[in-house]
Amino acid sequence: MKMQRANQAFPAFLKQEAEALDQVIGQLCQARVEMHRFIEIRVGEEDLIIPYRIYDLGYETAFGYLNETQSLLYSCLLTRHHDGHVRQRQLERILSVHAPLIVPFVLQLTGEYVIQILETVEAHLPKFDPALYGRFIRDNQAYFQTTQARMISYWDCYYRHSYKYQSDYVGFRLFAKFREFQESC
Repeated sequence: MKMQRANQAFPAFLKQEAEALDQVIGQLCQARVEMHRFIEIRVGEEDLIIPYRIYDLGYETAFGYLNETQSLLYSCLLTRHHDGHVRQRQLERILSVHAPLIVPFVLQLTGEYVIQILETVEAHLPKFDPALYGRFIRDNQAYFQTTQARMISYWDCYYRHSYKYQSDYVGFRLFAKFREFQESC
C-alpha cells in the first residue's frame, strides 16, 4: 500500500502541506504503512491517526523535493519507520520544534525498546515545553497509560537485568517527568 495518508496524521491547518507530501513520497518512495495497526490520538481539538510502522524504501531522496514544513512532517512520519536508526535520526530533527503536532511522535518513541532513543529524549527534556506535553498527556490519558505500560514491558523483557532499580532506567525517569508535566500545567 502506498503511503497516501499523511493528512490523517497532522492537524487540518497543514492539509495542503500534507497532501503535497503525500504526492512527493507517493512518486519517489515505495512505502507501506501498517494500517491495521495505527495510533489514535487527539491534538488540540482534532482526532488524528498516526501509522504504527512505516516500511519505506528510498526515504532520504524525498527530502530534496520537500519544503521546510513538508520536511518536518515527513520527519515526524519517519519516526514511525521500521528501522530504529532512522527513527532516531528523525527524532533528532524534530526535538527542537515546539509545536503540538510534534508531541505524539516524540512520546510514541518513549514507549519503544531502543534505549538510545530514550536517552536522546531524556537529553532534550530541559528544552521541552511542559505545557505542550502536559496538555497532550491530559487529552490522551489512555494513550499515555498504554505507552507507559509498553515502556515497562520492554524494560522487564530487555533491560531489567542491567537496570534492576526503576530509577536507574531512562524510561522510568522520562515518564516521571511526563507525569510532572501533566500535573504542573
